[in-house]
Amino acid sequence: MNNERQTIVEPSNSQTKSAFSSFSVIVVFLALMIIGMAFIPVLDVRFKPSRNLPQLSVRFSWPNASPKVIEEETSKIEGVLGKISEVESIESVSSVGNGTVTLNFDKHADLDKKRYEVSTLIRQLRSDLPDEMSYPEITTNVERDEDQVSFMVLTLNASTTTHNIQKTAEQRVIPELLKISGIGDIALHGATPYQWEIRFNPQLLKNYSLSPTEISAVINQMGDKTFLGNQQTGSGSSVPVLSAYQYFEPEKWGRLPIANKSGRIITLSDVATIKLREKPPTSYYRINGKNTINLVIYSAPGENQLKLSGNIRETLAEIQPQLPFGYSVQVASDSTVYIKEELTKIGLRTLFSLLILLLFVLIVSRSFRVLGILFIALIANLLIAAVFYYIFKVEIHIYSLAGITVSFGIIIDNSIIMVSHLQKQKGLRVFIALLAATLTTLGALSVVFFLKENQKVMLIDFTWVMLINLAVSLVVSLFLVPALMEKLYKQKTRKTPVRVRRRIIKTTGFYHRFISFEKRYKWAFILLAVLGFGLPIGMLPDEMEKEGKFAEYYNKTLGAEKFNADIKPVLEKVLGGSLRLFTEYVFEGSFYSDPGQTTLYVRGSMPEGCTIHQLNGAVRKMEQYISRFDEVAQFETRIYGYKNSSIVVHFTKEAESSSFPFMLKSQVESKAISMGGMDWSVYGVGKGFSNALNMDYKNSHILLTGYNYNELYSFAEQLEEKLLTNPRVEKTEITSSQSWNSATRYEYNLQVDKEILAGQGLNYSDYTGSLFAQLYSRNLQPFYNETELQPVVLVSAESEEYNKWDFYNMPVGTRKGLKKLSMGGNIEKLLTGKSIYKKDQVYQMYLNYNFIGPGPLAQMVQEREIDALNEILPLGYKAQKPERYWYWNREDKKQYGLLLLIIVIIYFVTSVLFESLLKPLAVISLIPISYVGVFLTFYLFDFNFDQGGFASFILLSGLVVNAAIYIINDFNNLASRKNKPLTVRTYLKAFNQKIIPITLTILSTVLGLIPFVWGGQKEVFWFAFAAGAMGGLLFSMVAIVFYLPLFLRLEK
Repeated sequence: MNNERQTIVEPSNSQTKSAFSSFSVIVVFLALMIIGMAFIPVLDVRFKPSRNLPQLSVRFSWPNASPKVIEEETSKIEGVLGKISEVESIESVSSVGNGTVTLNFDKHADLDKKRYEVSTLIRQLRSDLPDEMSYPEITTNVERDEDQVSFMVLTLNASTTTHNIQKTAEQRVIPELLKISGIGDIALHGATPYQWEIRFNPQLLKNYSLSPTEISAVINQMGDKTFLGNQQTGSGSSVPVLSAYQYFEPEKWGRLPIANKSGRIITLSDVATIKLREKPPTSYYRINGKNTINLVIYSAPGENQLKLSGNIRETLAEIQPQLPFGYSVQVASDSTVYIKEELTKIGLRTLFSLLILLLFVLIVSRSFRVLGILFIALIANLLIAAVFYYIFKVEIHIYSLAGITVSFGIIIDNSIIMVSHLQKQKGLRVFIALLAATLTTLGALSVVFFLKENQKVMLIDFTWVMLINLAVSLVVSLFLVPALMEKLYKQKTRKTPVRVRRRIIKTTGFYHRFISFEKRYKWAFILLAVLGFGLPIGMLPDEMEKEGKFAEYYNKTLGAEKFNADIKPVLEKVLGGSLRLFTEYVFEGSFYSDPGQTTLYVRGSMPEGCTIHQLNGAVRKMEQYISRFDEVAQFETRIYGYKNSSIVVHFTKEAESSSFPFMLKSQVESKAISMGGMDWSVYGVGKGFSNALNMDYKNSHILLTGYNYNELYSFAEQLEEKLLTNPRVEKTEITSSQSWNSATRYEYNLQVDKEILAGQGLNYSDYTGSLFAQLYSRNLQPFYNETELQPVVLVSAESEEYNKWDFYNMPVGTRKGLKKLSMGGNIEKLLTGKSIYKKDQVYQMYLNYNFIGPGPLAQMVQEREIDALNEILPLGYKAQKPERYWYWNREDKKQYGLLLLIIVIIYFVTSVLFESLLKPLAVISLIPISYVGVFLTFYLFDFNFDQGGFASFILLSGLVVNAAIYIINDFNNLASRKNKPLTVRTYLKAFNQKIIPITLTILSTVLGLIPFVWGGQKEVFWFAFAAGAMGGLLFSMVAIVFYLPLFLRLEK
């Protein structure tokens, strides 16, 4: 080969003729490009993925109803909805005052059609549900972060009461906005509704021998009509006779007769006062700490938020002139402003990536013709792919744009390989190798479909974009590239200079001698590769707890105390390689983050027994503190209960890129510490902070399932008693969830001693009736005042002041005179309100407890108790370990095990191409060697490994084998065409033919990723993805040059 004369030829017309002329092919592709341009405006563009999970939820409320009462109604709904086809599972949660039934459908189910079926069945069932229960609401579950702010917030201002502003918003603004297609929901916050409050004196009721229920009956009957029968008229027809209760205006309710006591008419004003008061708020929502009327708008799933924002602004411009004088509607917050900025930034990166690639092609080829053909092929690929984006309903967001940008390099790679082949050889034999290389990349990307649904949501559009672009690039390379070359290029031959030929011959000779050297010391090079990658010594368990000969032998050797204490740490450092560096210094300290603005989250909660108003007062102080800083662009406050408040802080553009977010976080932490009596957590920037003691946290859990709730609870109590006999177990608790922050409710349980009551001449009704009057608070039938439905509440004047001390010390009126309630009973504080969980008609219950001791011992005790309980449980009941569910779990071994599936896919594809079972082993051996580049990149430069890093592993597995496929394919072609043996000389000829285009394809992919590392590590997904892919691709050159010939069987 050293004496062989080489000639490099410019694009030639000597190509095999196809069934279609080049002109016809170009026209067809031009038509497809025009069609693609027409589809671009209708693509779904957003910032983050909002793919629907295949779920529908049915929610309802029943104020103050117990979980068992709620569960009776959820069972009815479950029974009806279980008839729907394509339902994979049904889950339900019955809590205090509300219930939820969730339907999990097959991923191919039409959710719109299923929603219609569900709504039809709910309407049929409504007559069988209690009147006190709200009408069930049907919602579509969307995978989104719980801290995600609203899509758009509008503020209504006017010089009148918030009550009047609310009425105007409900009558003139909200109906017009709901006409816009794409709006999912509109929530109104900030208005203070009014209610008629009837406050009675319990002592006066007792003096008149009245009860609160008599007052509520009179109010509820007001305006009622009763059908008495039909009256025959003189003409023979019948007329219905109705009895109507007199209707009073609220101002005259005081004259309503309540009862007749000894000839005296007792009116409502004798025992109660009637006032129109502001209704106590049950939630708060503020922007920048100001109490204004806010309309919070949420987009429907799958809608283009950029387009929707423009439609809303146009509608607001039409609404404004129609509002009363002095009213104005302003946009307080619009998330699409940030989306536009980010998409513009991504677009600029994409443009720079494209320019770098084209400049690289121009420098290498030194021909505007080559540049033109590659540019046309790239544009054609993207425009045609847009058609398939629309067909497959691909969302265009941060992850899918990553796929489009990364595919630039791969698309150009395919074109470079085809152009390089047509320059030097006739025919399209390279297409087989091109097809195999593309299939290996497609196979590597296809493992995303095997991820869990919640993880798949994040990468599914990225995968679809890559699959579509690669598939289209294959067609473009096969048809359009040869057609353009035939039409646009003339044959031009150029000889290689003598100096260059000598350099090639000299380099080839040196490379030949090196291959012979490494073949002689093959095992030394293999050992170097293995140690470079690393052996997972640190992942070996300290001991095996299972029984058997293997476990016994393992515990005596690798599980021995001396081995773990003295030998294992040394072996781990010596044999761990780059894998140890990655797992210890990178992977363990890495964290998942979500793409978006720099945001600080402040959460506050109060202990059991506090009120939402007390929490609001504390949050107000935190708001006042945050509002002092000019660097804060906006902050939103939400309070939903005494245990649930959040402040979401956004910063100005200048502050985002400075140290201010970290400084503010530190100062907010100091402010939180100074405000005692409640729990605060601050996170989103830097290391999270929390002063919560998490007293409810339990480190061990056992899940019990069964078909009867009471029996299942009994089994849980038996297990609890048994666990408490273990001195290492403490603080057991039977709940419906294993989460430490699940709602824990307490109530006072009244235990009555009926013997003591009988001794005092009282019965149970006398005793509880007195307490009932003291604590009475009920919603009555609402009052329709002109055009507004106003709530009515009947409440005891002592309901808010009466406490445990009053129960034990203050006498109340009974029919036997004044008595202390404590004389006949006792009050205990008990845990209650446990939600009831069911899945597929099976109840779920958790026994949570703290285990004092090491993790392996806790696991052993847990498994032992589970096995012992399962032996005595009847059919249909089971105890098991609960599954751990995370949005993105770094420690989930299954997702990394999918990388092995990639290797299997690549092996079978290359086995078919090479018609060999051994040569594919040489190909897949490059994958772990290229992973060393990823490990070292993250370790040496101290980069964070997030979901982008995992995506780089997937992509890298498919890309690095392409070089080996091109070389081995040419190697096989040379050997079969000239009947040459599989010698080193033949391999060198194939290597020389393909190493230049291979180097160009790797460099083009790396250069195309450069713009995505400019923003630094703050760029979520992009930076880790680009850094991992670049490091792996560059290191793959080491595998191609040094290890590919080593793993191939070559004759001398």
